[in-house]
Amino acid sequence: MNVQDEISAKEKRVYAGVHPGVDMFVLDSSEKTIARNLSRCFYITKCLDIQIGNSEYKYMFVKLCSDMAISHGIKSEIIVLFSPFDNFEPRTLDAIETIHNAHSGFRLDKICAFVISKDKNFVSKLETIIRTQKESRVITPFTYDELIASNDDSFYRDRIRSFFFERNLFDFDSPLKKDTYFFGREAITHQLVEKHLSGENGALFGLRRSGKTSILFSVSRMLQARGGFSVIIDCEALHLNRWWMALYYVVDKINKSCPKSININESRYTEEHAAIEFERDISRLKGKVPGKILIIFDEIEQITFGVSFSSAWKNGGDFVKFWHMLRAVFQSKDGPLTFIIAGTNPRCLEVAFVDGGDNPLYGQITPVYIDGFDVDQTKKMVGTLASYMGMHFDEEIYAYLKREFGGHPFLIRQACSYIKGKIAKGASRRVDRLLYQEAVYEFNSGFGAKFCEMVIGVLSEHYKDEYTMLSYLARGDVSDFNELAESDPAYTLHLLGYGVLEKVGSGYDFKIDAIKTYMEGKEKYQRLNLNNDEKLSEIGSRRNNVEGKLRKMVRQCLISSIGEDELKRQMLSKHDEKKRRRYATLSVHDLFDPDKHEIYFDDLRELMRKNWDATFRNIFSDDVEKFNSRMVLLNSVGRSDAHKKDVKDHDMQTFRGAMTWLEEKINDYFR
Repeated sequence: MNVQDEISAKEKRVYAGVHPGVDMFVLDSSEKTIARNLSRCFYITKCLDIQIGNSEYKYMFVKLCSDMAISHGIKSEIIVLFSPFDNFEPRTLDAIETIHNAHSGFRLDKICAFVISKDKNFVSKLETIIRTQKESRVITPFTYDELIASNDDSFYRDRIRSFFFERNLFDFDSPLKKDTYFFGREAITHQLVEKHLSGENGALFGLRRSGKTSILFSVSRMLQARGGFSVIIDCEALHLNRWWMALYYVVDKINKSCPKSININESRYTEEHAAIEFERDISRLKGKVPGKILIIFDEIEQITFGVSFSSAWKNGGDFVKFWHMLRAVFQSKDGPLTFIIAGTNPRCLEVAFVDGGDNPLYGQITPVYIDGFDVDQTKKMVGTLASYMGMHFDEEIYAYLKREFGGHPFLIRQACSYIKGKIAKGASRRVDRLLYQEAVYEFNSGFGAKFCEMVIGVLSEHYKDEYTMLSYLARGDVSDFNELAESDPAYTLHLLGYGVLEKVGSGYDFKIDAIKTYMEGKEKYQRLNLNNDEKLSEIGSRRNNVEGKLRKMVRQCLISSIGEDELKRQMLSKHDEKKRRRYATLSVHDLFDPDKHEIYFDDLRELMRKNWDATFRNIFSDDVEKFNSRMVLLNSVGRSDAHKKDVKDHDMQTFRGAMTWLEEKINDYFR
């Protein structure tokens, strides 16, 4: 039984109508007509008004009838907002959030809403808003004129379907600033908020796109809802300042976010006086906010020694002075603040000595790593978003998604976004195992590989040894992996913390199959101790793959530089008179087709060598002799597969070096 069937089995059926306790006195005559018409297809449970600023809004809560609720997976009540203005403004949508927050005790749907506007162009205007505001709710638009007219059930169904099904709710590529599409991170959010409320500092780390910044926004929202105060500092801007002006930057950000600001003298934030001014200003600001001040430092690696792009921070001097000051204020009497540091690289907590002295953060905070979603969390996120788009995932697919992407929410959403693109081309909106396997294979071969490279980029940039361990594991060199792991236990702890690896029996395995596939693809030509058949297979595969691309590149470049007539003359010049006559009628494109003309790897080498200075020097950035020697080597060793001869280890390594060079040059050309 699927989720929708469970809903209908457990709850009473809902029919169109109006709850007996609803009084529509707040509505004008036209709005009452609209409400009566809506009640023929929906069940109205509440009707109220609300004052927001200088504007008054009227609204209702409705429930979908059971069959429609099942098809969309919506069992909660939906906000219906009246916008009684002839010109619709995007800020009107903010009223929905205000209404939602004012009725937190109700079971209101947090993703969808209906909006009814007097603006005759409202439907087209909303389509524009949705394209520019990805975090907006799933809004179904209606106009007063449409709903004053009597409409049957199909009108509402078609309008809802067009605005639900067309949205791609999986396609989020920026941090989530609202709760609307925030899933599965409530436990981490609560943990960080509770640390602050108990006067402790926190630290949050994770792979790129693991939801770190979205969690920080959620912490800020939750703390505000509980009457607290926080400010988020982006260290990408902070590192542009020296340590004393960085302190001013922090104070200024807090001051601008305070309910009541104070006067801050920027000129006094000098290297000599900044520490005193910072402590004094924080004390003054503390009196303007409820509770302690929570300062959230995002992208902490930007001000971390050995990592920052700014030399003063990278050398460690500014890092030490800045954090000595923050720690001193935190530890002062009635400590006015706590802080959370967050990023991809926890180096700032792991190194004991910096710039010849103690690291003020070392041993002070235990970092929290962002876990991947489990199957239930994956199901909640994917199943919920899918239901609004009329999609249905077979139950087993959630476990597949979790295994393939290790519970990494960004990778899961992007894969599901790709699946939605495939569904849009067909009639069925069901995602079964066959569709899933086909779509994920295509995704991992294209966009997915780029996402994986981005996600684990933090390892290749900052943790070279850990990245090398992944490379060993991907190519099957377990002994080398174990040797490096045993040399420093911290290496394995990082990989486990990031959720890239998991402990399996007495060894380790990739936790994210997509990253395993990506790394295996990168490392497939790095394996050692191959037998001769494996060597010949690699040689043949790489040679066949590169030769087709090389023919295309040479043809394009030479047509552009010397023209088709001269290129044809050069290509035919290798033949005797009889063959020249036979091939003379072929076009240049046909002369590069191995099924129509004798065109070999060595022929391509010779064409490139002849036209080196005018055409190919800029592509290969080498002198012609180095190029020629590599190509001759590839033509010699590269034909080992055809002759089935033994390939010595030395020759195999030489072939790999030359072939990798050629592959990179050709790929750069076509990029």
